[in-house]
Amino acid sequence: MEPLHAIWVTIGLFVLTFFNPGANLFVVVQTSLSSGRRAGVCTGLGVALGDAIYSGLGLFGMVALMTQFESLFSLIKIAGGLYLLWYAYGVVRNQNDVQISALHTLIPGKGAVFFRRGLITDLSNPQTVLFFISIFSVTLSADTPIWAKLLTWAGIVLSSVLWRIFLSQAFSLSVVRRAYSRIQRVASKIIGAVVGIFALRLIYEGGRELSH
Repeated sequence: MEPLHAIWVTIGLFVLTFFNPGANLFVVVQTSLSSGRRAGVCTGLGVALGDAIYSGLGLFGMVALMTQFESLFSLIKIAGGLYLLWYAYGVVRNQNDVQISALHTLIPGKGAVFFRRGLITDLSNPQTVLFFISIFSVTLSADTPIWAKLLTWAGIVLSSVLWRIFLSQAFSLSVVRRAYSRIQRVASKIIGAVVGIFALRLIYEGGRELSH
């Protein structure tokens, strides 16, 4: 496959994953709904950094890290799952109440909290690097030049950032947040339950891997 063609195909396959709901999507959406656009963007940038780390590991053949430090990645799963479980509990308890007036403001220092939320959510699933490797094995080869790999990585990171900014913008619109405020109790419990399921799965998988 020609380098330029491989770049576009790889990025395109990654973009398709945006439409497969996961913990990353729900965390960014929930944060944008409850805390506004800037908070959602900070969370999304944290997720994008996680994508940058894991795609970089997969792209440059560092999968050996996962086999050499398998227990470490299992612990990351458990720790990330516990964090998501705690976050889900807070959402279900309606601790992230909608404040329409906070749409364009962000309390100093809170940006780092939201950024960390997104980063931990993304890094909590180390198998993401295996997903990237499965894509790269189809579209890239040992003969793919380094510049093509770097452009592929940059394209993945850029598309990840743009998608999370779009989500934050869409779900922080005043009309969307007002509608959400009317069904917040039910919606929060649904979103919290979904994130909680992801969290329990990570904890289960990490514990099972450590026991083997």
